[in-house]
Amino acid sequence: MNYERTTLPNGLRLLTTRMPGVRSASIAFMFSVGSRYESTPIAGISHFIEHMLFKGSLHYPTARLISEAIEGVGGFFNGSTGKELTTYTARVPSEYLPVVMKVLADMVRHPLFDPKEIEKERSVIIEELSSTQDDPQEWASLLSDEVMWPELPLGRDDAGSIKTVTHIQRQQMLDYLDTYYRPNALVISVAGNIDTEQVIQLAQDLFADWEPRGLPGWTKCMPPRDVPPVRMIKKATEQTNLCLSTLGVASTSPDYYTLLLINALLGDGMSSRLFQTIREERGLAYDIGTYFNTYYETGNLVVSAGVDPSHTQEAISAIVAELVELCDVAVPVDELERIKAYVRGGIMLGLEGTQQVASWFGSQECLHNSIKDVDEVIARVDAVTVQDIQRVARACFAPEWRRLAIIGPDDVHRAEYFAKLLTGV
Repeated sequence: MNYERTTLPNGLRLLTTRMPGVRSASIAFMFSVGSRYESTPIAGISHFIEHMLFKGSLHYPTARLISEAIEGVGGFFNGSTGKELTTYTARVPSEYLPVVMKVLADMVRHPLFDPKEIEKERSVIIEELSSTQDDPQEWASLLSDEVMWPELPLGRDDAGSIKTVTHIQRQQMLDYLDTYYRPNALVISVAGNIDTEQVIQLAQDLFADWEPRGLPGWTKCMPPRDVPPVRMIKKATEQTNLCLSTLGVASTSPDYYTLLLINALLGDGMSSRLFQTIREERGLAYDIGTYFNTYYETGNLVVSAGVDPSHTQEAISAIVAELVELCDVAVPVDELERIKAYVRGGIMLGLEGTQQVASWFGSQECLHNSIKDVDEVIARVDAVTVQDIQRVARACFAPEWRRLAIIGPDDVHRAEYFAKLLTGV
């Protein structure tokens, strides 16, 4: 899949990918800023700003006018805030791409931050934060980050806390926006049935007069070793919701593709080891799987499960046993080849839509200033060996890196006991 990179004099990077066989176009505005860039007193400000950009801009002064401008031509749009990126996306019939691009440009360059809208949205975000506690599995996932990165930016909820969101002021948002929303922090990725020259010209018209500025960096957040490995919150739920996390790797690490395969091997899909062992063979959980997070310098792998409270101990021990086996016993070659085929298929099937392609190219460029095409990624997946799997598992799954977050009816006084289970002894 071919793309073109155009860099404006002010540092803005534009990626265009022509997909002539489709009738839509997708666009992603990606800024190199997220929750890890925030100081503790303003935690959640990136997310707050993302919400506010949809509430009115110079030429579209209300949220309704913004939504009508995009939805009125058959488009869809959204925003998201992560640890390292803030993204604004839209998908639209290809002939209306210029309309949507102008709307997004006005939103990110000329937002109004109307004081009344700020207070309305503050209430919405506080409600969003409160609702997390109504979803124990989501809450457990957030708690697992806290226990892996205690008191560090990577351990915080991207949306901040009720306390910080309550106190964030309009001027703080304007200052933060002025600091981080700069053309040299922005990647625009466009994919679909597009006229490349038209998109380039439009980007120049909309952004050429935007001045660049030096951008602050981020603070390293390596997981600390000597910290309590278990965090528990008692809640009257039918299930115990747990997340057992371990060390991961950085997004630029040569071992990224090995961890990608380990994740699939352990808990991605119904043929994975944990699904087969924990659910199918032992009936300890209805829902179990794995996911992993990778950041500039670190990461983690998380086993997420919902179990009957009477099976909490057994489930934790069974999960730890699977991690230990991956360290001690070489993966059979035929199993590794099957997992490689599964991962290759996921990559290729995940790039059939314009939105996925725009995000694929844009996120790589924004985070790493370079792009690996699909063939290169697949080649790296295929190059992973049995020895690589065992080596990375031993490094990442060592007992000192195992952490546990539990939300459910279990007594919090059992934390010390659960900590012993994590050691596998």
